[in-house]
Amino acid sequence: MMAKDSKEAGKTAAKPRRRATRQAPTVRRQDLLEVTIRCLANLGARGTTGREVCRQAGVSHGLLRHYFKNPQNLLYETYEELCDRFLEQLEAELDVEQPDPWLYLDGFFNALFSNEWASSDLLGAYMAFWSLARTNPEFAEKSEQFNARLRELLAAAMERLPRNEGALPFEDAVPIMSATMDGLWLDFCLSPTRTPRDRAITLCNRTLRQLFPHPGDAAAQDAETARPRVRAVS
Repeated sequence: MMAKDSKEAGKTAAKPRRRATRQAPTVRRQDLLEVTIRCLANLGARGTTGREVCRQAGVSHGLLRHYFKNPQNLLYETYEELCDRFLEQLEAELDVEQPDPWLYLDGFFNALFSNEWASSDLLGAYMAFWSLARTNPEFAEKSEQFNARLRELLAAAMERLPRNEGALPFEDAVPIMSATMDGLWLDFCLSPTRTPRDRAITLCNRTLRQLFPHPGDAAAQDAETARPRVRAVS
């Protein structure tokens, strides 16, 4: 009887074994993409192999087959994913009904300089992608498609702005705005202290207002121009 009681007590005391929680496939894939970006920034395209990514991610090399169409083409799939996700975010900005057309461009600027899309690691990864685009036809084609679609979305947002007398031709304004955004993004990624995020967004907005001036903006600009300027003493 005592033996039976001790067995029952043992059954009661035994705790059920907890199963290890497994990450969802989309989460694991995102983790591998982030490790790939970090490897590209630190090791370049040549050093970013599937085995190195798995080593830094702490997973087996065979696991890549579950999350990527072609593990041998890891870099291209990473580039493709980044391009597509960024474009989807900008498309979503355009789909939201805004009371003020200038807010569409605010959404673009905030997305461009967000933590998700502006960092030294992302700059390092894109430098590797740009290098590959010069020699690899697949990367070159994707780069051309991405930049063309990005320019289309920027033009679609700028088309909603009011145009007044004195504005530049639209076909000139779009590439000027695009080049300004690219340059400030690059400067911010290189040195967030030299060109802080808020400063970069402000400069984008100022450029946009110069390209699409309002009568009120012109008056403010005239007042600023008429103000006497003090020369710096060397």
